[in-house]
Amino acid sequence: MGSNDGGEDEKPIRDVHIAAFWISKYPITQKDWRNMMGNDSASYIDDDLPVVNVNWFEAVEYCNNRSYREGLKPCYNGTGQSITCNWYANGYRLPTEAEWEFAARGGIVSKGYRYSGSNDLNAVAWCDRTSGDRPHRVGGKPANELGIHDMSGNVLEWCWDWYGRDYYSKSNQYNPNGPQNGEYRVLRGGSWSDYGFRYCRVANRYANDPLSVYDCVGFRVVRASV
Repeated sequence: MGSNDGGEDEKPIRDVHIAAFWISKYPITQKDWRNMMGNDSASYIDDDLPVVNVNWFEAVEYCNNRSYREGLKPCYNGTGQSITCNWYANGYRLPTEAEWEFAARGGIVSKGYRYSGSNDLNAVAWCDRTSGDRPHRVGGKPANELGIHDMSGNVLEWCWDWYGRDYYSKSNQYNPNGPQNGEYRVLRGGSWSDYGFRYCRVANRYANDPLSVYDCVGFRVVRASV
């Protein structure tokens, strides 16, 4: 994880070991969201566009609702600042930063690209220079080495972790899941409105208020391989 080409919060570069997990091939779409939550939250309405204008708490609620509906054990308990995650549950949850970056880099078949799937930003990312100033249907750009789409650009994605600027210098090497508390949650991946050369890199980190909503922020889900 990490990079020497970005901000100080991406240092130091470090080796991280994580347990096996599944991750969704695409960001959660408007259709996925509507079928589970019963409402629309987007500026542009299209079943195959990524859902946006969803805050961190709403993303957590989606995960638990989907787990219940599919007969899985929900991962999240509690409310507000007291939400906890059961890492051994088989339900849906948000990825940790470490899981997100592992998937974006191409996992154990990674070719070491700067962006998810390529060193050519235009080839894989909907960003300021390619998007036409709007989001695009998921899967419209080529997948990365693992067959996962849209991890660079299109929409920023919520992760579980509290943001810690110096977290990389002190975190656990095994299954890190962020600081114990904080003010902001982590976003990853860059978006259709971002300056792609910097913000769509697989190592780039954002920090945002978990109550905030933007038309360039969505999420994808993971499940533990248990």
